[in-house]
Amino acid sequence: MKILSGIVVAAAVAAAVCGCASNCGCAAKAPRAKHVVLVGVDGLGARWIPWDKMPNLRKLRAGGLYAVGRDSFPTSSGINWATCMMGTVVEVHGYRNWNSKKPDVPAFEVTEKGIPPCIFHEIKRQNPSAYTASLYNWDGIGFVHATNEVDYVRYFGSGTLEQKDDAALAAGLEQLKKHKPVFTFIYQHLPDCYGHSKGWGSPEYTNACVHVDANVGRLVKELEECGLIKDTVVMLVADHGGEGKKHGMACLNCFEIPFLVYGPAVDPSATRLREPVLLADAAPTIAEILGYKVPEAWRGRVAVVPR
Repeated sequence: MKILSGIVVAAAVAAAVCGCASNCGCAAKAPRAKHVVLVGVDGLGARWIPWDKMPNLRKLRAGGLYAVGRDSFPTSSGINWATCMMGTVVEVHGYRNWNSKKPDVPAFEVTEKGIPPCIFHEIKRQNPSAYTASLYNWDGIGFVHATNEVDYVRYFGSGTLEQKDDAALAAGLEQLKKHKPVFTFIYQHLPDCYGHSKGWGSPEYTNACVHVDANVGRLVKELEECGLIKDTVVMLVADHGGEGKKHGMACLNCFEIPFLVYGPAVDPSATRLREPVLLADAAPTIAEILGYKVPEAWRGRVAVVPR
């Protein structure tokens, strides 16, 4: 892959030199890409990924940037999707339970909706005309981002587990082709569901991962066919892993998550992932890729930096 332009490299190097790539409050940089698609996979523990059965994720890993990251503690969904969307840690966003609908302890900063500023809030605040979309099938997602500031929000609550994941993907693809959102969030739930019912690492869990891989392959293929891939960065993260049939514990099988970034704007020969990478780094990285200023309240860092 090739960097989109010399401006991108110059902007990235300048950010590194001045040390403001994360959250010092400096002005926004030139965008690396016009679109970011974030695939959020519930329960996809980095230690449980069956790479030999996931050719599409292998392709993205080989052609992009990949690292094993860590989520927030406790290693549960509501807490960590808040961490992902709000670019900060539990001590700042205040979500403390797997199904928190608002901060359980006072957040450092909240918007008029009563929740900390998330990536959707910041995009809309800095560019009111920017179109965004969020597609998910776990209702808890609706409480960790500013749904009133997303142009297209859709929750898929009916059908089999597989059908709901497929429906979220299909709706995301429709939005990408029709409206070309600046930022699209597509949620996939299968690994978590089968982790709880059959166990992390079980054959059923592995099949769920394979299903997600097929959906990721479909996403990338359609982005290529409609010509969007050249201006798009695809990211994939998870909220937690698991152990046995549970998560939430302080163990690496729960803590470690995939952090994958793929697209022409993140050429592996010119960029790398800052390590250690945390789930809180997702929102700052998305903001920086799109050329938006990273708010001071976010404690995550921009993960993609020059080599």
